[in-house]
Amino acid sequence: MRDLLGEELEEAVELVGVAAKGRGQVGRVGVLHRFHRAHLYLQLSPEALDAAQHSHRVTFAEALVEELDVTPDARFDTTAGVGELECEVRGAGTRAAPFLLRDREHALDCPVLCELRDAGHDRRVYVSRPLVRSPAMADLQPFRAIRYSGAAGSLADLVAPPYDAVSDDERKRLFTRSPYNVVHVILPESAERAGSVYREWLSGGILEQEAERGAWLSLETYVGPDGVERERRGVVVSLPAEPYEAGGVLPHERTHPRIREERLRLLRATRVQPEPIFLLHDGHLELETPDLAPDLEVDGSRLWRLPRFAAAALADAELLIADGHHRYESAIELGSELPAGARIMALVVATEDPGLHVFPTHRIFSGRPDLAALEEGEECAGLDEALAHLADQPRTRSAAVVYRPGRTALLHGREDELDVELVDRYGLEGIGYTPQVADAVGAVDGRDADVAFLIRGPRVEDVFAVARRGERMPPKSTYFFPKPLSGLLFHPVEP
Repeated sequence: MRDLLGEELEEAVELVGVAAKGRGQVGRVGVLHRFHRAHLYLQLSPEALDAAQHSHRVTFAEALVEELDVTPDARFDTTAGVGELECEVRGAGTRAAPFLLRDREHALDCPVLCELRDAGHDRRVYVSRPLVRSPAMADLQPFRAIRYSGAAGSLADLVAPPYDAVSDDERKRLFTRSPYNVVHVILPESAERAGSVYREWLSGGILEQEAERGAWLSLETYVGPDGVERERRGVVVSLPAEPYEAGGVLPHERTHPRIREERLRLLRATRVQPEPIFLLHDGHLELETPDLAPDLEVDGSRLWRLPRFAAAALADAELLIADGHHRYESAIELGSELPAGARIMALVVATEDPGLHVFPTHRIFSGRPDLAALEEGEECAGLDEALAHLADQPRTRSAAVVYRPGRTALLHGREDELDVELVDRYGLEGIGYTPQVADAVGAVDGRDADVAFLIRGPRVEDVFAVARRGERMPPKSTYFFPKPLSGLLFHPVEP
């Protein structure tokens, strides 16, 4: 599979074996996000195949993946039975709608090239045995930040959302807003061009490096998708990008190989990170706001330099990636090529911070008459009643509101299952995502979607629990808003 990363397959391929190895592969196992590690073997097929007639084969250009029968490989598991690993890909379509166009994901890339790889997609990122946490010291340190100088212009014209939160139209606007906007580095025409631009900014005085090391207090004032204003605080520091087995950082989502390779090429060319990843510390942080004007302020974000920040206070912190899995794993890859490894910039927020909130990402489906005719669930008088009942459901069991023209119902799932896992059972064909209830409902009312599944946002403790078990959540399970801005601070990979 490694040889296929980043490649577009025009020839049909046939799945000829998956070696049983790792957790959760006994009984019926959903191929999507259920494997901890799988050994996948593909071989070219001499002719294009119709997946509807050849359920064990995948034609990457057009056909739907409807079913996948997985047979244990005797070289890895001589005792497992064929029936133990029979799985369904649950209708993964060739063109499932992405969350936003910025995701640039192809539906088959995820279930085949990404999902089966899961926690075993590179030995530099994951080890050859299941992830087991061991005590570790989090090496969080201040760093010599690189910042825009006054010659660059107004900071409001220079910053941008992180790369995966910029639509194509917004990218065009930011490109023309300023020749020094950070989007020229995070979403460039090419990685080589980004490297040249960054070095030109440094040599030309557009960017300047701090003389002293420092951490940064971050305060973000924002209005969430629920319309509530909050203030989130954290600290921006430097940490080494180390494989997950080291125990310092926990992942909770699977990464897409193509995006990870794209970020790695960019990081190789620029050797700098213009945006922090977002980490959660399971505990409390003592962060007092200085009685001074912030050093940086733009778009609701304020930063104060903390030259005397006590990094030792976070030495035993258990950290979880809330956002930035691709960037973190790309830094691990690059670090394996550097004598001293690579370090990465991170915004660390405590789970006890009152401004921290995980928002839900609702699911909508189009082109799914099977879901449009779904009769499951407890019928409700209307949407408001259904949402009220959903909010009252115990967190020990999954639930979701199913909204269709003329019928709204409350769907109950299994014990010890997350809401996103309940909806995930209906597959990915025709799926779309939105954090806004109004958008999901509007898509159904406007006949742009057949059905909407409205879910609760996962609790932070649920995300930590999944990560501590070494598991991964379904795509778009968490929506940590807002994402830290790009361009406020730049962090060299070799500070």
